[in-house]
Amino acid sequence: MSVLEENPGMKMDCEDGERDEPQCSSEGPKVKANGPEKFTIHDGDQKVLVLDSKTLRAVPDKTYILPEIFFVLASRVKSAYENKGSPIFLAVSKGQLCLCCDTNKGHKPSLQLKKKKLSKLAAQKKGKYLPFIFYRNKVGSRNTLGSAAHPGWFVCTFPNPGKPVGMTKSHGKRKHTEFSFRRI
Repeated sequence: MSVLEENPGMKMDCEDGERDEPQCSSEGPKVKANGPEKFTIHDGDQKVLVLDSKTLRAVPDKTYILPEIFFVLASRVKSAYENKGSPIFLAVSKGQLCLCCDTNKGHKPSLQLKKKKLSKLAAQKKGKYLPFIFYRNKVGSRNTLGSAAHPGWFVCTFPNPGKPVGMTKSHGKRKHTEFSFRRI
């Protein structure tokens, strides 16, 4: 279990700026970490998430496949949706591409990768970084990743390998919304 999972009231130091504010809540012991934690992410079919030309895809976990390393940083956001899980930022590509749930010209929310430094997101004003926050909620031994900007929308993969990772409002056999985080 990671430090973030055990300590939702965690304090974090970022490489570009010191943060001493409580993270997520004021409950539990205060812990300092040196930066984001690193994980690989696996879906319910044991597919791993990989980065392919700036698109996240879920592919079968084979010995010759290198899963993408996700950088996970706790967010200090407080909102009405805190009961949805621990608010986190997620990034790939050494923390240079951040996951974002946003809409394009009024369409439904989609998962996007935006060129932003993970360490800079926490310094932005709430309205600007809300699309980058996901609520990591424990469901048994797995986690869901719900959008903070679009409540009810979750990161998902599809049964067919190689499909891009997306966002969904529906849960079921056609879409996987529960993931395992494996610490690196």
